[in-house]
Amino acid sequence: MTVFRREQITEHIRRVFGAGDACMYFIQGRDKALLIDTAYGLGDLKAYIDSIALTPYEVVVTHGHADHANGIGQFDQVYMNRKDIDLYYSRSSISIRRKLLRRTIPDIDTVPEKEFIPVFSGTFLDLEEGMRFELGGCTAEVYSAPGHTEGMMVLLVPEDRACLFGDACGENTFLFRPEASTVAQYRNTLHKLLGMQDRYDRILRQHGTCESPLSLVEENLRTADLILEGRDDHIPFEYDGFHAFFAHKTDPSTGKRSDGVSGNIIYSEDKIH
Repeated sequence: MTVFRREQITEHIRRVFGAGDACMYFIQGRDKALLIDTAYGLGDLKAYIDSIALTPYEVVVTHGHADHANGIGQFDQVYMNRKDIDLYYSRSSISIRRKLLRRTIPDIDTVPEKEFIPVFSGTFLDLEEGMRFELGGCTAEVYSAPGHTEGMMVLLVPEDRACLFGDACGENTFLFRPEASTVAQYRNTLHKLLGMQDRYDRILRQHGTCESPLSLVEENLRTADLILEGRDDHIPFEYDGFHAFFAHKTDPSTGKRSDGVSGNIIYSEDKIH
């Protein structure tokens, strides 16, 4: 049985943990609330969120990857950018989820199939740039951030000066799967996130430490420039059948950059320009 837990992050934002290595966020306003991402879809997520919600809430998914979107099968309607809908369906099988969860739950194959949330059969509502969720006392603003996926979105909560990045920019931003943008295109997203930094002081992510210093965006931007100039470390990396490269040398035991800087990009040759 999956055990969920939460921790208060800001006045309105709580971080929610379930099974696996991806967290979720719950933004509670005076009148409404938002659940941001739904992780792998293992366990009764809806019952847990119902137990902590003080108001009606809606569900928003930052992008269509299996570790962020697979709890949505418990809900009737979900906001997600239309560009990632096919991606969600391609990564929603229980066999794919078991494979991913095996990295953090070695005995995942012993978990009964009934513990997994079924594939979504409800209605997708398009999550678009410029949308605003007025929750009462706080707001969630939506921004497009293509790179990791074409439909990647981030949410800014200006009252709490926090930006929920999803996987838009991380310590190892993946830009090698078919759904990823090129490094050149991703550079535009990084400039956009950098230009918004007068409105947020905290970067909230869904993996690892789940929070990074503001320098993360500029570090990834410098990394993108090095890749485009052919001056990065270009360290081979194999992942799930993909042949890619770390832009910077990393410590194999931690996956973090050897020089102690946060931002890194993992890319493939066909995803540079």
